[in-house]
Amino acid sequence: MRCAGATVALTLVLAGCAAPAPSPPQAPAAAPAAPSAAAAPVAPKIVDLDNADDGTRVVLARGAEVKVVLDANASTGFQWQLAGEAPPVLSPIGTRIYVSRGDPRRTGAGGINVFRFRGEQAGQGVLQFEYRRPWETGVPAAKTVRYPVTVQ
Repeated sequence: MRCAGATVALTLVLAGCAAPAPSPPQAPAAAPAAPSAAAAPVAPKIVDLDNADDGTRVVLARGAEVKVVLDANASTGFQWQLAGEAPPVLSPIGTRIYVSRGDPRRTGAGGINVFRFRGEQAGQGVLQFEYRRPWETGVPAAKTVRYPVTVQ
């Protein structure tokens, strides 16, 4: 009997240890804050553009990047070039690169020209690119794309 009483007592003690501690009283939950009218959307760190985005307005934060990827075919002699200089609100990151989309050993395989820029100072400008043969001076560009840019 003494053994049975000890077992019951031990079971009650262990059960008490296993019970969750009472939680402290909590303050009533506050209502969610209404969005501030002054809160602006967060600008992405990198904005990707391509031929189809011609005319798209771009908003960058200072330090953010814009990457322009334009369809090209180096075997035709045409390449995308920045028309004039980059606007002063942007600085180029590296130089234009060409990446083949097919087997580079096959003539006529298309590819892309890639340009990258970083937002340096607040202001506005236009990135304009022309698809042309570099040696053909005085000839209008075969294609042109433009991207108005605002750096905040």
